[in-house]
Amino acid sequence: MEKLILLTTLILAFLAYYYQTQIRINYRRKTLKQSSFPEEWIDFLSKYIYLYRIIPQELKQELHSHIKIFLHEKEFISYDKQPVNIETKLAIASQACLLLLGDKRQKRNYFPYLKYIYIYPNLIVQKKGEQMSAILSGQSSVGNKSGKDGVVSLSWQEVIKQSSSPHQIENVILHEFAHQLDQEFGTATGVPRLSNLQETLIWGEILKKEYEKHYQAVHKGRITIIDPYGATNMAEFFAVVTEAFFLKSKLLAAYHPLLYNQLSNYYGVNPIEWKPN
Repeated sequence: MEKLILLTTLILAFLAYYYQTQIRINYRRKTLKQSSFPEEWIDFLSKYIYLYRIIPQELKQELHSHIKIFLHEKEFISYDKQPVNIETKLAIASQACLLLLGDKRQKRNYFPYLKYIYIYPNLIVQKKGEQMSAILSGQSSVGNKSGKDGVVSLSWQEVIKQSSSPHQIENVILHEFAHQLDQEFGTATGVPRLSNLQETLIWGEILKKEYEKHYQAVHKGRITIIDPYGATNMAEFFAVVTEAFFLKSKLLAAYHPLLYNQLSNYYGVNPIEWKPN
């Protein structure tokens, strides 16, 4: 009986602590959302971040709120332990938070298990030929990484190259933070947490079929709209189709309409409609 009372007390204490913590977090986030977004930040994003330039104005306002919270809750660490400047933080935060737009049902909670973002001048980024060799041999690749240990590591060289141009078809930030969403509630499987069982089953069925078709196409040497690296496994497939959804939306919708619709429903946006201001 005493053990049961002790266990009940511990559970109640934990629940009280959890809810008090959540109340503090929600209050802090609400305060941050109501704070101003500096004009110099807007100027920087408008000049250097292509995806920021093309999203509708109403989404920009939502994105500003997400960026402020992201910057407050995540720690940026450079390879040489020097302070990371605000421009670097904005370049990463603005594109990571694109994945949180249109989130009316609060499916995503600001990447809750991510604590640190490590920035290196240039990680080991494999070339396409090396990527294909890794896929065909079943080996994993080395490069920008997103782990379950609360860390994302990024190559600043890749970030710079991929952020400003309208002609880029890859984006390491979208890729690695898609992994964060995927593994938010467990091992990355290509099936992130959805609103209910029906959505999860539909998502799983469509993604599996699309992955299998992509895998066969890659192994037969066919040209694909989706990055061949997506043939590595379902988790990488989800990450590269997230990149394609934001960067090659018209092509993805034309050649993979079911996949595009699933991603549009999940992310709550329709990039086909985005146009440069």
